[in-house]
Amino acid sequence: MSIKKRPNILFLMTDQQRNDTFSCINPEVHTPHLDNLIQDSVFFSNARCANPSCVPSRAAIMTGKFPSECQCPSYITQLPAEETTFMTRLQEAGYHTAVVGKQHFAGSEIRRGFDDEMIIDGHGAFAENQYIQPYLDFLEQNGIDRKSVYTREFISGGRWNVDTKYHLDDFLGELGKTWLGKKLQEKPDADAKPWFFTLSFSGPHHPYDLEGTEYADRYELDGLSSPETTYEQLDQKPPQFKGMDSYAQIYLKDFTEEQFKKTKRSYYANITLMDQKIGEVIQMLKDHDMYEDTLIIYTSDHGDFMGDFGMVEKLQCLSDSLMRVPLFVKPPIKGFTGMEIADEVLNIDIAATCLEAAEAQVPKELSGFSYNGYWDHAKEIKVRDAVYMEAGAIKGCIYNGIKTVHYMDRDYGELYDLKQDPKETTNLWDDPSYQQHKLEGTRIILNHMYRAIPKWNIPWNIGTPEI
Repeated sequence: MSIKKRPNILFLMTDQQRNDTFSCINPEVHTPHLDNLIQDSVFFSNARCANPSCVPSRAAIMTGKFPSECQCPSYITQLPAEETTFMTRLQEAGYHTAVVGKQHFAGSEIRRGFDDEMIIDGHGAFAENQYIQPYLDFLEQNGIDRKSVYTREFISGGRWNVDTKYHLDDFLGELGKTWLGKKLQEKPDADAKPWFFTLSFSGPHHPYDLEGTEYADRYELDGLSSPETTYEQLDQKPPQFKGMDSYAQIYLKDFTEEQFKKTKRSYYANITLMDQKIGEVIQMLKDHDMYEDTLIIYTSDHGDFMGDFGMVEKLQCLSDSLMRVPLFVKPPIKGFTGMEIADEVLNIDIAATCLEAAEAQVPKELSGFSYNGYWDHAKEIKVRDAVYMEAGAIKGCIYNGIKTVHYMDRDYGELYDLKQDPKETTNLWDDPSYQQHKLEGTRIILNHMYRAIPKWNIPWNIGTPEI
């Protein structure tokens, strides 16, 4: 089925959300509105991000390039001003663009590409003022002391002490509804620009701070599962996995089981809060007969251990707990029936997907594996032979079900047979029977690293043989 007109585009994004946090695939979680959206969408069950940290992962999504290619490989880097966001490209293609919520440009001077923007980059009331000032103004206007909103009681979070309408993600949801409401009230005009709108929540990233709320009350502690993997299984992984003590308290061994269960409940509760706000946004589109004509994309920048291997939060690694992310797309097609796709995909191709849907050029330097072919039969479905990922000096790939992870200047690494060991519990890096797999993975990693070198594809000389 081909698309007849350029659609409006709604880009929904969360922060640090695992791929298994929808009730349609995990009955522990309550996400009724997202479940309904998934039923109308192409759901990518094997989606991954390019980097396990906010800034480089979002830089990759915004530019459609891997973090090293857009020169933003780590949390303490930023996009160079000469890079181009896909939102800017949409502007140039005639779209009205807007954003509410987290973007994490991290001080970059890049042209962001939004006609309307309300960027709030912190996680809750304790973030630095410069990142959350509109939220602080909102709290002050309602007589809420920022220091009183939650009390730390467990792992990386605590109990929420005021009405949940003062939570940052509720605030962002309401701001999003306000922008969309004004746009939907505009009188139809044949010359009106299509719109692209990003609504980007701060959660469920820590602090996990919704314990004690009506959203947490939907979860019984006894109904929450314990991790299937253990802290002791980190012994066969590289040393940084056990080296986070001086940086953050993320290991379950240092807390009680009840504290972990409350942490997990708070994490899920944040997802349920966002589910509620997204449901309200979707209903607005339906009330204005714009739901079926709108392209809706949902993803997160990376995941969270949330108990895996005895940890919460994240660290510098390429574990699937962090790299697998939610990703689904509702096409702008009336009566579209949702489907699950098992192809290995990366969320950095949101850029190419939006540009192709907008009938704009997708530059060759972008990752060009657009999703549009899955619902638009006039488009080609492009599927990667291998998935490439980065975490600074750690590079990895998945090829034929084998994950190979290379550590720069180290004699150790990681290798997992995901078909036999999807939890990544057995490191096969030194297993003699997997050395050919290691060579294949290393070749793929080297090829991607070369592509991040400027002018890598310039011929050696005029008329010389191809290598």
